[in-house]
Amino acid sequence: PLPPPLHGFSSVCAMMLDRLRQCGAVEVFDRAPRTKSRASEVLRQLREVIRCSATLRRSSDTTLYLALSGGLGQVIDGLYVLICRVLGRQVFVHHHSFSYLNRATLVNKLLFSQLRDATHIVLSEGMGSALAHRYKIDNKEIRVVSNAAFFGPPTQIACTLSEVTTRICIGFLSNITFAKGFVEFFEVLLELRRLAVPYRAYIAGPIAPNARSTFDRLFADADQVDYVGPLYDDAKTSFYQRLDILLFPTKYENEAEPLVVHEAIRSGVHVIACARGAIPELLSNGAGMVFEQGSFVSSAATSINELSLDRSRLARARELSFAQAQRLQLGAETQLTDVVRRILHRV
Repeated sequence: PLPPPLHGFSSVCAMMLDRLRQCGAVEVFDRAPRTKSRASEVLRQLREVIRCSATLRRSSDTTLYLALSGGLGQVIDGLYVLICRVLGRQVFVHHHSFSYLNRATLVNKLLFSQLRDATHIVLSEGMGSALAHRYKIDNKEIRVVSNAAFFGPPTQIACTLSEVTTRICIGFLSNITFAKGFVEFFEVLLELRRLAVPYRAYIAGPIAPNARSTFDRLFADADQVDYVGPLYDDAKTSFYQRLDILLFPTKYENEAEPLVVHEAIRSGVHVIACARGAIPELLSNGAGMVFEQGSFVSSAATSINELSLDRSRLARARELSFAQAQRLQLGAETQLTDVVRRILHRV
């Protein structure tokens, strides 16, 4: 079953579905909202559950792959799980959210009590440990597959050693919302001006309606920054090629393993981010710096100042980012291949 779309969540689910289709027969049960009427939507969801039950009954060699919802959608998830338990079918649960790891609701507890014998696919070792601890899942039932698995091998981008007099290039790419930290991005730029750090900044992404007035005010007061709008495909690649550093000061409570961070390090961009979800593990081995939300602005500005003054250190930091992207992609590809084989009973 596919979940409702949620930022990069839906992109990863679509890529996983493509991967499964390349290797075997797949029947999709779509849980994304399709109607505005609540009653109609409930009926549609129940029809999908009934259709799933019929599919599982037709073949004893069928496995359920469930991209788990982060919120109340787990009520519907539970119906799919219940059918599998009654029919004795194997369940693979793919976790993309930290919402039920940060705190557990009654719905979460009831669902996971039925999922202890399922195979759980998580984004990182830390996510797996948190899952095992909170819901008493056996570590043997946990498989780690980073989102790096859904990218091809990264292509080396030349990192030239610029002079200290050259402005260091800083970027922000995300949905421009308060939770994603665009206000903190502008605060870092203000601190860099106070420290007399020469920089050039770029901010990209769609602006949320409730953030528009604040964004316009901060942008008008900022210096040496361009807003380049939403970016896709080649335009996004070109954006990363401009940058030395990507700032990702996310405050989003359920942040998991953002695709934008993967994209940045694959381009040899050093990342400075808030410590959320799997980001600290993603940026390990020198791929980036991670700070707590309360100290992010001052710590990020200080770090950028130091890298601006020592360009050989900046070049090395970018090399480490790219090396981490290579390492993650190679390991995750192997792990994903193994999981897909297990889902399709190839092992």
